Amino acid sequence: MPRRKVENKTIEVILLQNDKHLGEKFEIVRVKPIFARNILLPQNIAVLADPDNKNKFAQKMAAAETDRQKKASGLEDLFAKLNADGGIVLVRKANADGTLYAKVDENDIVAKIKETYTVALEPHYLKLKKKITALGNFTIPFLYKELKKDIAIKVEQDPEEAEKIAKHKNAKIAKATPDEEVKVKKTREEVMAEKEAARLAKREETIKRLKEKFKD
Repeated sequence: MPRRKVENKTIEVILLQNDKHLGEKFEIVRVKPIFARNILLPQNIAVLADPDNKNKFAQKMAAAETDRQKKASGLEDLFAKLNADGGIVLVRKANADGTLYAKVDENDIVAKIKETYTVALEPHYLKLKKKITALGNFTIPFLYKELKKDIAIKVEQDPEEAEKIAKHKNAKIAKATPDEEVKVKKTREEVMAEKEAARLAKREETIKRLKEKFKD
């Protein structure tokens, strides 16, 4: 029996609101029938993309498509600036080993982009597999529709924290006693050897004085 085509296992719906997993408002997407029947349609998240609804929402869908194209064009401009600047720099506090006190996530990255370039991005456009936990350089994938890019991220140490760590390190070094000044508990043999050496030295000094005395 021939396998059913993938298209036959899904149906088209028109989204009535933005959904980070499905798409944007007035966009036609394909979903599983059971998901549409049980979730999307009852909750008015979407309607079936049948001829009547396509005709009903035609103007809104066309306007939404135009907006998406403008958005994609604006994102191209943004990435041109990001590439020219070598990405973005995030300043965070980290310990002496370079581990961040607070992890960096998608929200931190889009906030920095908005602050620097006045462009608002949805955090879910960034495909961050796991949060950034250390200082260093990272490459974060970005995906919006057909637009696929990489964002270069550099996480640097906070200057005040770096100064604090340096002072602490220098204090520990200053407090440490040099090896030659470390008092090591002597063994019994070492003590006896020192006493014997002192006795012999005293004896030789006595003999030397006697020789000098009788020589005169």
